[in-house]
Amino acid sequence: MRLGFSPTTAMMLDLDASFALADELGLAFVELSADVFEIAPFLQEVERVRELMRSTGVGTTVHLSYVDLNLAALSPTARSASVERSLRGLEYAHDVGASCGVLHTGFQYLHHPQVDPLVEEALRASLEALEGSDVQIALENLVLGPRDYLRSAEALRDVTHRHGMKNCFDVGHAHVEAHREGTDAIQAYIDTIGDRVIHLHLHDNDGTRDEHLPTGAGTIDFEALRGYLEAFEGTACLEIAGGADDVRSSVAHLRRLLGGDE
Repeated sequence: MRLGFSPTTAMMLDLDASFALADELGLAFVELSADVFEIAPFLQEVERVRELMRSTGVGTTVHLSYVDLNLAALSPTARSASVERSLRGLEYAHDVGASCGVLHTGFQYLHHPQVDPLVEEALRASLEALEGSDVQIALENLVLGPRDYLRSAEALRDVTHRHGMKNCFDVGHAHVEAHREGTDAIQAYIDTIGDRVIHLHLHDNDGTRDEHLPTGAGTIDFEALRGYLEAFEGTACLEIAGGADDVRSSVAHLRRLLGGDE
């Protein structure tokens, strides 16, 4: 697998420092944030990203916008804005040469038999509008709270297949889901969407909330994931919240686990 990290999750807003850390650690990419580019484009200017990619050999992925965004919104105005922001994020991902764009699939705030089909149709229309992007879209598993719309590996698989997209498998999210539901959600996602997963989000937690701890610092059994990670041929992003030193510790942990794999 090709290992990288998320500077935004690590609270590193200095683009040069982010690429320098990836270069220091021999990482394959950094995961840029479309939200950051929307809010403060000078922090992730396209030309500067390209310059750093050329000088370091470090590539990019992009986490498409999710702050204040809902592709399953019942409000036509809110949904339209979410689609437009996602399209702009895909344009940014194209401009920086990102290998994929990670996308959240939306929230359902009202639960009622008459409302459910409307939410399903809203998400369908949103994803149809994003089809055909020259940047590969990877739909991410969430299920962190009651408002997350797609609530199983099967539901995520079906939507992904319907729109010809791929998946981002977030191991930390699945661990929270497993803890709450009393299931082996991590294995369920591997079994159900494994053939469509092109990107991973790796971090740790204690099962009760999405803490983004360094790998090995929580209760995820990474030893049990060794075989899956060794065989995985896509990109794997460390989403570590503790800063550069915790990114370093996670890289070291995974390399020990995988016997020196990149």
